[in-house]
Amino acid sequence: MSTALTIRPATPDDDVDQLFDLLRQLAPDDDRPASEALVAAWRGLHAQPGRELLLAHLGPRLVGTLDTLAVPNLTHGARPFMLVENVVVDRAARRRGVAAALMRAAVDSARSTNCYKIQLVSHQRRVEAHRLYESAGFTPSATGFRRYL
Repeated sequence: MSTALTIRPATPDDDVDQLFDLLRQLAPDDDRPASEALVAAWRGLHAQPGRELLLAHLGPRLVGTLDTLAVPNLTHGARPFMLVENVVVDRAARRRGVAAALMRAAVDSARSTNCYKIQLVSHQRRVEAHRLYESAGFTPSATGFRRYL
């Protein structure tokens, strides 16, 4: 019997340490912030209007996450757009539909907040992630630029 997959928004009561451990699979070289900084970032995330961090669970186990932000906008009829960041699925839970379910939940959230588009960027070497995004209806349509500070 397989364990049911659930997707839900994170709450301030969720375990930020467990989430950070999962996010390390996306960015393994990141230094772990001091506990106070991690808690402050967690509180700030929940206080930000339009922000929703989605969590995927297989049974009680956290296996994936995706971070969204609906951004107010002055063009396109003053409809917001959604940014998607930090899409990660635990290595042991990959190829089980977790990422696809997270992407569907993000699209549903964008529709429910009247966003006119969803935008995400992905490093060019993440070929498997690009296949996922394309299977979820995203198209590579722009050249992206970043400046890390």
